[in-house]
Amino acid sequence: MRKYLRNITIGATLLLLAGSCTDKFEEYNTNQYQIHDADPATLMKSMIETIVNIQQNDSQMQDQMVGQLGGYLCVSNTWSGTNFGTFNQSDAWNANPWNTPFEKIYGNFFQIQEATNSTGHYYAFVCMIRAITMLRVTDCYGPMPYSQVKKGNFYVSYDSQKQVYTNILSDLANAADILYNYYVETNGNTPLGNNDPVFDGNYASWAKLANSMRLRVAMRISGVWPEIAQPAAEAAVTHKAGLIESNSDNAMLSCGSQSNPYQLAAVSWGDLRVNANIVDYMTAYNDPRMVKYFNKSTLTGMTDKYVGMRTGDADFKKADAAGYSIPAYTATSKLMVFCAAETAFLRAEGKLRNWKMGDKTAKAYYEEGINLSMEQYQVAGTEFMNIVDAPTVTHPSDAVQKAAATISNTVGVKWSDSESDDVDGKNFQRIITQKWIANYPLGMEAWAEYRRTGYPELYPCIDNLSDCGVSSQRGMRRLSFPYSEAQNNKANYDQGVIELEGSDNEATDLKWAKKN
Repeated sequence: MRKYLRNITIGATLLLLAGSCTDKFEEYNTNQYQIHDADPATLMKSMIETIVNIQQNDSQMQDQMVGQLGGYLCVSNTWSGTNFGTFNQSDAWNANPWNTPFEKIYGNFFQIQEATNSTGHYYAFVCMIRAITMLRVTDCYGPMPYSQVKKGNFYVSYDSQKQVYTNILSDLANAADILYNYYVETNGNTPLGNNDPVFDGNYASWAKLANSMRLRVAMRISGVWPEIAQPAAEAAVTHKAGLIESNSDNAMLSCGSQSNPYQLAAVSWGDLRVNANIVDYMTAYNDPRMVKYFNKSTLTGMTDKYVGMRTGDADFKKADAAGYSIPAYTATSKLMVFCAAETAFLRAEGKLRNWKMGDKTAKAYYEEGINLSMEQYQVAGTEFMNIVDAPTVTHPSDAVQKAAATISNTVGVKWSDSESDDVDGKNFQRIITQKWIANYPLGMEAWAEYRRTGYPELYPCIDNLSDCGVSSQRGMRRLSFPYSEAQNNKANYDQGVIELEGSDNEATDLKWAKKN
């Protein structure tokens, strides 16, 4: 595996912010908030690259290794028997999704915070980036330092799970307001220009992403804190900047001079294959997007098929796993951050919750989500939309993994008008399943939604090497806090564990993740 494992000790050199980014937001003034001591374009570009990781090692350690728990990808290397898929990752691997975002965000964040005096569009922008990146951290670990961190002091008290999501929602809301106002009142000025690898500096597009992310976050906590979730979701839907609603709005991150990290890990390193879960679901549905998602297998006798690799296998040889299907990416393929299809599916779920999500019905938003995804990948989905019966999702044995399996908890695609429209029925399952397919390859998001909803059902772990009681069927529920927290931030770490209401291990559910 061509990467390094870093022992990241974030000490006095890590600058951390006191209070929420929502403090002191004022009406922008371009000259007043121009940064002279730091180049925002340079500082922000590297921060933007943390919302989904371009850097090859960071992508492998987070989006690929942890992301495989969401059912999209599978790491095809054994690394001496250590793997997230077998629930026995090393302490250093476990700490990476916490340490790396902090390391990559806060140095630049505080330069901008100080240069802007915590005001204006640049500061609103970096607060938004921090919120999007730290969402992935709290989704993995639960309580974490967010509102109390400040310059020169990392080891502070943790926000509770409820507090951290509330603060993330607030930062996204303020960013949507300020960035959109700036865009309108400057006639579309683009302060970041070509240094923005997602939207070429277009603040109106970033405001749409902020609103769409608010919708994602609100749905994450909808089952446990609806009093926070519903107002946030409804405000995002009605915001003047709008949402990511068409494929021309999609947030796609250019890799620039770097190679697409999924392609690199799959082709150059041989460390990544497609997960059997996504392949077998899409095969069962005869999904026309498969040709855009995967390459055909090179396994003997199976070269005419897409064949995924099951996660949680402790006994295979890397060379033997080379024949499984790989992601259909080139070195220059962009990385998806957020797509219009997800917005439609989120609105469909909101409708089932009786939230004010727009003029369409839950059914209409659901079908819009499927159509948008088909359009995104330039395939026809008419027949797909009319699948009524629930297909059987099966995985055959092969020469590498003699691990046949069947999933029973499936649904057809076509909406059922005869069912009640609520989050306890089959239509809800349809929404989550189709959102899961459309959001490929956002593995960390898929893992979060699987823990929240229980859908779609995933194959159980083949070899469960957990030492803390992780269920083979339910899978890992969170990541344990980095060992450095227990050593260097003991009092606050202890409070974080109390907030978990369970042990600091991978078998403890986060408060929003108890459905399945």
